[in-house]
Amino acid sequence: MENISNQLSYLKGLIDGMNIDPESEYGRVFEGIINVLDEINVSIDDMADYQEELAQQVDLIDDDLAVIEEELSDEEDYEDDDDFDDFEYYEIECPKCGCEVCLDEDFFDTDKPVTCPECGEEFDVDFDCDGDCEGCNGCDDDE
Repeated sequence: MENISNQLSYLKGLIDGMNIDPESEYGRVFEGIINVLDEINVSIDDMADYQEELAQQVDLIDDDLAVIEEELSDEEDYEDDDDFDDFEYYEIECPKCGCEVCLDEDFFDTDKPVTCPECGEEFDVDFDCDGDCEGCNGCDDDE
């Protein structure tokens, strides 16, 4: 863009050096051409600035997208992990709103009540033993 500005300045200098009367036919034509070229030069400079700004924004978006892709690929790696298959969870229905609440095995080792993420209701979970488990308190009491 600087090259265009330099060439335009050179043309203005040539026209000024020709000592053409600005009120003559040729003077008005040259002045009109120079004015149009000035406007084109300003427009090109504006577009170049805008393009540079857009390129910076695209780079920022690309960086953000790379972070998201990395997080998603880490999540996929976890899902492919063999330990994921060993993870057991239980779906419990909230007595107030019916929302499915997922709890892992470790939760049942605590005496905490379950808090529904949907309605905030706290409730306790009671299991009825069907006798198929090994070593639970419910089965041991039946024997």
